[in-house]
Amino acid sequence: MKKTILFCLFGCLSVIAFASFPVETQALIADNDPFKLDALGFIIGILTMPFLFLYGLPLLLLFINKKHFRKSLVLGWLASLVLIIIIIIIALAALAAESDFRFLS
Repeated sequence: MKKTILFCLFGCLSVIAFASFPVETQALIADNDPFKLDALGFIIGILTMPFLFLYGLPLLLLFINKKHFRKSLVLGWLASLVLIIIIIIIALAALAAESDFRFLS
């Protein structure tokens, strides 16, 4: 019983303490920075995707101190991953078409 009361008391205090600090909404709205795609980072991201799985060295590119470059690099990695998956699906479909290999059926 004593533990339950203490738990409820500290739970209520944490909610009250969290709600008591004011939040400046203008500061949150002022950080609205539009994203600009960095073409060099996007191309480097596409080209370094295979090395990401083999060595992990392209992760060092994330230490470059340019925010748009890092975002473009990650978008390049994602685009390259989608391209690799599409190429694998097309290759498996071509293999299934010329032999009795059954893929997705």
